[in-house]
Amino acid sequence: MMYRKWFVSAAGAMAIAAAVAGVSARQLGSRPVDDWTARLERADRVAGLKIDYIIASLGLTPGVVVADIGAGPGVLTLPIAKAVAPAKVYAVEIEQGFLDRINGKAREAGVTNVVTVLGAFGDPQLPARDADVVLFHDVLHHIKDRAGYLKATARYVKPGGRIAIVELPPDGSHKDEPALVVTKDQVK
Repeated sequence: MMYRKWFVSAAGAMAIAAAVAGVSARQLGSRPVDDWTARLERADRVAGLKIDYIIASLGLTPGVVVADIGAGPGVLTLPIAKAVAPAKVYAVEIEQGFLDRINGKAREAGVTNVVTVLGAFGDPQLPARDADVVLFHDVLHHIKDRAGYLKATARYVKPGGRIAIVELPPDGSHKDEPALVVTKDQVK
């Protein structure tokens, strides 16, 4: 699976918000959590995510506070938590079922630095404004009000922090659904 990545400063999130204003897409809530989990945890999908590459590219080292927006069942959350420990990783989801799954996986793995957060459609609702990196991995296209959500998210990023967006390329699997495509121009 090929992904494109873009790194954005918190201040740049405001510019992104203006660029994507009016863009509409389906929300995640269109499928049950179990269906999404089966899809997101498929071995071939996980193998193609290049999790170690993402962690290295983002400079996720011990002490870096991360917010994993749209964490799903925690496929990225737990490896990130291990990389940044003892710092926190906020696993943000709008579906409690995903958060329950992440909590269970973290408990089983002995990972204690994951903080699950029940976000809202318009705001990640992080408990603090301390994120060094906010990661949107294959999730921005699911957000209906991208501009509003990015503006809300920018409030939780520390000065000097970053927002990282990883999305499928415009000619990827969503090419026939223009509302689900996040282009490079939208995140400049």
